[in-house]
Amino acid sequence: MRWLLDRRRLVDVTLRKSGLLTPRIVLLGLSLVSLVICALSAAAHYRKLAWGDPWQPIGWLLSMFFLLCAFLPDPRGLATGFKSLVKPKTAFFLFWILFFVVSHLWNFRTAPWNGDALFDESGNDLGYLKSNVIGHPYQAAWFHGVISRETLFHYYVWGFLKLFGFNILSYEAALFVIWLTAFVFTLLLVDLFFRSYVVTSITALVLNFLPFAFIYTFVGYRYPMTVALAVVSLYFLHAGFRNGAPFCLSLGGVAAGLCLASSIPGKQYVLALVIAAPLYAVFYWRSLKRTVAWSSLALIVYSFLAAATPILCYIIFNREHYTYYEGAYLHQFWGAVRGTPAPNDMRYYVTGLWKCFFAAQFWPRLLFPDFLPIPLPYYWLLLPGFVLALWQKRFEVVLLATLPVVGVFVTGGAAVEQRLLLAIPFWIILMSFTFAALLKLRPWPGVQVVACALATLILLDGLVPSVRYIYSKTTSPFSIRHYAQHQVAVSRFLKHVVAGQEHPGPPHLERDEFNRIKGLPDPPYDTFICQNDAYSIIHLFLHDYDDDKILSFCAELPFSFVMTEQDVWNANKKAIASYAPGNKDLKLIWERDPKTARIIRMFQSLRDLGTEDSISFSFGGRLRTFYVLNIGNKNVRQFQDRVRTLPNTPL
Repeated sequence: MRWLLDRRRLVDVTLRKSGLLTPRIVLLGLSLVSLVICALSAAAHYRKLAWGDPWQPIGWLLSMFFLLCAFLPDPRGLATGFKSLVKPKTAFFLFWILFFVVSHLWNFRTAPWNGDALFDESGNDLGYLKSNVIGHPYQAAWFHGVISRETLFHYYVWGFLKLFGFNILSYEAALFVIWLTAFVFTLLLVDLFFRSYVVTSITALVLNFLPFAFIYTFVGYRYPMTVALAVVSLYFLHAGFRNGAPFCLSLGGVAAGLCLASSIPGKQYVLALVIAAPLYAVFYWRSLKRTVAWSSLALIVYSFLAAATPILCYIIFNREHYTYYEGAYLHQFWGAVRGTPAPNDMRYYVTGLWKCFFAAQFWPRLLFPDFLPIPLPYYWLLLPGFVLALWQKRFEVVLLATLPVVGVFVTGGAAVEQRLLLAIPFWIILMSFTFAALLKLRPWPGVQVVACALATLILLDGLVPSVRYIYSKTTSPFSIRHYAQHQVAVSRFLKHVVAGQEHPGPPHLERDEFNRIKGLPDPPYDTFICQNDAYSIIHLFLHDYDDDKILSFCAELPFSFVMTEQDVWNANKKAIASYAPGNKDLKLIWERDPKTARIIRMFQSLRDLGTEDSISFSFGGRLRTFYVLNIGNKNVRQFQDRVRTLPNTPL
């Protein structure tokens, strides 16, 4: 392990030679005290003692701040570091950053991620932010449905929303920065390994135009944050050991702790480090005893704990919740191992993994069912890179490229490709091992020319179709169904109706569209809505108006996919019967559809108690119309009584 064998600049030597040893000890002491405060406050928080609520995040942030300050280079070192940036390599990386930015804004207005769409799970995450994070004491995770959702991603997104507005474009900007970070640090890792502009450039092209990564850039999820933190951590760990830099080691440890706190796949990164460490010890034991100071390893462990303490405290006090989601998958998988009969036998898992990677038209691959996670030609570069990485004992890269695949295999089923996101940078790094090896064939120029020519043809065979595929998806905002353009449009439109604008204009992006509309008085009516297709997204847009109550008219669900006509009818009657009249009118809204046609006719028999209306909007070449029944406040109770007498079926 080259970065552990640098005998010239050891971390201990750096510490001993530093003139800041005493201030460093003071800062480390402050970091430890802050960490203890964080842990005690977290325990108090989970024991329902309110005094722990503010001190948990304060102690956590201060512990990391003091730790990093303790190993911050002195002014001379900082000046030297900044001067070292003025060199051609900096311009090289700035070029690839600009390339990433420009390419991801390619056909932005006509792309599915043009600011008029949200993935359904993103709507769920943003709703979770508004319901469980904003306005609540800090907590590293909340049990949400069947899963403990970590909050680090949501606090990060919240910062972007506060700065740039609570809207889709601000959310996409936050996601873009995450993927840009992962891109840049992947290139930095490749440069650190191979010191080759050619290899780094090839890595940049392949990673930038990998459809899997490109399409997921603006999707959402907490998982991409884990990807970025993992490559950041690995880069600083390598740089720290190679250069004997305790500041880099502490940054690597902190990023690893945040990686664990960011999402479930963060455990895979930590597991990869835990497995790789003893493997390096086996192969390099004699050298390690001479060159690796135990204080370096202690620094990494402490840095990790400083960053991971809040999530570790959550796990301690909520172990059953935290392990429930994964435990269910593991229980089912071990059942298959023990011989559970079909359909949940081992064949189910093997077939699912095969389809995820190699089925060209695999519809449960949500966002790119007609393209493969790894284009087939790339395997000619990936598999030799896998062997070379093992030969060169880069165990952590091999593990991080394979552990997510094992995770997908164990969980099984469809629509699981997002669990492979952590592996993407490391697949590309493995490919870079192949190109680096080809460039070292200089003693055999004829062999090198032939091998490099073949590798270039293979690269183009994967790269050109990838670029074409991405371009085809950017030519229409409706090219990827799960970027739910129509769901966002109907949610924007109906939010204005709920807010008091009975006939709003066409839906469009607004600065704070996730929040209550400012400048409008409370509407003189309460609203019930029964619409076709939006689920988590319309809940998000109506969150500040009591979305559960408004959407209870259709059991809080879209009626198109999951409800029968009878289900809709039952939900309509139940919502009206349970409505508590106040001093407002009642506005009932149904989207016109064959499934609601007879229901609307049934309620039209009660129009003598109110007035009828119709609202509509056009979006993406589709006209959506809604039937509206307005019931005056004085007639609400009579209306409820007559609804109760309606038949049990909408005949």
